[in-house]
Amino acid sequence: MSGADLVYWHRKREQWLTLAERAPDSATADYLHQVFEPTARAITGLERALEAVGLLDEALALDLRRPQDYFGCVWSTAFRAADLTKPAEIEDGDAA
Repeated sequence: MSGADLVYWHRKREQWLTLAERAPDSATADYLHQVFEPTARAITGLERALEAVGLLDEALALDLRRPQDYFGCVWSTAFRAADLTKPAEIEDGDAA
């Protein structure tokens, strides 16, 4: 996943949250949240990874309707989705 994917997945998250809000019952809403949970973790991981390399603000500012925005570090810096879903490692001294 690259920084350019972030904008797309933010929109998808909003769609799925809206679907869950409009679910006919809480069981259906819970199911939708459960199905989306791995993707939500990947989105959070992508945000953290982009922030770590200083590209989060640039990724969030992308306008996918502008071809000139299709170039640069946001597009060429990518991460494996499986790696993004893993919890962040706790550094020494960060443990509670």
